[in-house]
Amino acid sequence: PEDPDAAAPLDPDAKLAHPDGSATHEAARLPEPSGPLRFAAYAGRDEVMCGEAETVAALALAWGARPVVAHDWKSIARLDDAVGAFEDGPPLAHDTSVAAYLLDPARRAYPLAELSAEAEIGARVEGGDGVAERAVVTRALAQRQCAELSQRGLERLFGEVELPLVDVLVAMEGVGVAIEVPRLAEIGERFEERIAALEQEVHELASEEFTIGSPQQLAEVLFVKLGLSRKRRGKTGFSTDARVLAAIRDEHPIVRKVEDWRELTKLKNTYLDALPELVDERDGRLHTTFNQTATATGRLSSTNPNLQNIPIRSDVGREIRACFVAPEGTRLLSADYSQVELRVLAHIAGEDALKEIFKRGEDVHTATTAEMFDIPLDRVDKRQRDRAKMINYGIVYGLSAYGLADRLQIPQDEAQEFIDRYLGRFPRVRDFIRDTIAQALNDGYVTTLFGRTRRIPELRARQRQTQLLGERLAVNTVIQGTAADIIKVAMVRSHRALRESGLATRLVLQIHDELLFEAPEEEIDAASEIVRREMGSAFELDPPLAVDLGVGGNWLEAK
Repeated sequence: PEDPDAAAPLDPDAKLAHPDGSATHEAARLPEPSGPLRFAAYAGRDEVMCGEAETVAALALAWGARPVVAHDWKSIARLDDAVGAFEDGPPLAHDTSVAAYLLDPARRAYPLAELSAEAEIGARVEGGDGVAERAVVTRALAQRQCAELSQRGLERLFGEVELPLVDVLVAMEGVGVAIEVPRLAEIGERFEERIAALEQEVHELASEEFTIGSPQQLAEVLFVKLGLSRKRRGKTGFSTDARVLAAIRDEHPIVRKVEDWRELTKLKNTYLDALPELVDERDGRLHTTFNQTATATGRLSSTNPNLQNIPIRSDVGREIRACFVAPEGTRLLSADYSQVELRVLAHIAGEDALKEIFKRGEDVHTATTAEMFDIPLDRVDKRQRDRAKMINYGIVYGLSAYGLADRLQIPQDEAQEFIDRYLGRFPRVRDFIRDTIAQALNDGYVTTLFGRTRRIPELRARQRQTQLLGERLAVNTVIQGTAADIIKVAMVRSHRALRESGLATRLVLQIHDELLFEAPEEEIDAASEIVRREMGSAFELDPPLAVDLGVGGNWLEAK
């Protein structure tokens, strides 16, 4: 990252410049979203420049191209009247909230007051101006973080990935994505009718009316009245969570009805009812919030709404995706990494057999089954493939024999046999798991291929269950964290390349391993070429990264 000591002079004619034209490169967050904005900048000497701006755009104009050091810059650049104000600068030299996240990804939040107190950094400005004091504190914290980032080998990840990603997210949130609200309403009405019908069917099968959404009442009906298998007891009685219902699905027709009711109700409440309320009336678009500092693995999350949880394969999830549309004259371009986590696993483990499956272009789950059971590809049936898929991703997520047995509804010894067979055919994967856990236990942390670190204190816990959790976290973080770093690099590179090319194509959403772009119809071919190139070259993996592209009038068609 840029050295926070490298001060740049303010234009003395700028509206907000200090009369003496003192140098500055430091800005404090603007706390008020409406009315005059309190502004302060610190030059690293004794002067603190303070002022007010009527709008964020006015501040941006005065600030020009001078580098900024800020705390949570995205929240400043995304104030209501800031849309587009910082599109062409100023360059972000340091963000103390993002740096704090990279240094300690396990924290729940990164408030400046808390971080500065822990670092024993304080400031007193004559007149007691709180914004000015924040500016001084932010700069001091940034200096300390730069030293620690360098010491821990995180300087490049911060400067080349996380810091430029802030501007990408600012642009994405500002652009938003178009939503077809009338279509959402029509789907919502159908869902309402279907939910009511399911509720009636459940009551008829139970021979009584009860509140399906109440775990206690549902447990009473399923396990006491109907006598279904009791799988797990919770604090308030027998569990009725999704895994329990999946395990007893074939015992009584009421179970599938309850599962369908839950899915439809959740989707209706979370998306069909909520999305129209979140659409900005000024542009008819949805501006979700992307959280850069929320997960320990490095993955992005989103809120208002959470777009990561829209089901991909269910019919109802597909209907909701169809409501994300391309405005007239544009198309949506979906770019999705193909099985990136399994490719990362093959690369890190150095597993030649798994690499060859990808290089031959075979379906990895079918080919894995064939390898495990030594049968031809064309003799692998759907049931076998589904089990191999569960094992493939189970390895990534640190799934135990107990967990696999629970998901596949098979005896635990049979699940262990599947895992042993898999690791026997892919011995380098077995070695990778063993070595990663041993290294994490010895060092106390794991590291992605990009240098991102995560502490795993669970490995040194007294309870065996907590230790097993630590083992799963260690393996999962290395693989999923590396995949998260790759998608972030792809976002930064694609965004930058599209802008440098002069195209109007814009990145509008990131969901797991998929990027969604909105492109003018005449730019689709050029944008597709740029996106495929930048995503495909984000990191040199063996086997290589593969990108699937799709184009459509809505998200479903593009996918």
